[in-house]
Amino acid sequence: MRKDDKEAKAVVGSAVPVPENVRGRPGRRTVEERRRAVLELLGGKATVDQVAMRFGVLPQTVESWRQDALAGIDAAMKQGTGKSARELELEAEVEVLRETALNATMQVTLLQKAMGINPRPSRPARSRR
Repeated sequence: MRKDDKEAKAVVGSAVPVPENVRGRPGRRTVEERRRAVLELLGGKATVDQVAMRFGVLPQTVESWRQDALAGIDAAMKQGTGKSARELELEAEVEVLRETALNATMQVTLLQKAMGINPRPSRPARSRR
């Protein structure tokens, strides 16, 4: 047996555990891992230092994850309560159209009076009861 074969067998039979998830850079965590870490932190299950140690990152990194999560929660809570830019634009357009219709109605009424035309009031709508 060659020396290389012996080394390969020694590595295969060694008791050193092989990590399941081998990452390209140390400290890089998936979205799911960050989510789990922040939930543990916000749920009071662990401190920042405990979470940082468990996930192999700096405490400042965990704090950053928490701030990002809180900002996302804040944005989600605001959604639906305020009006979007498009809604505000459409409301302004509706107001302009109402003013235009009102002005046109007043002009027609004034012209009819000036010409001596007596405008008939419209009949009231029928009740549907």
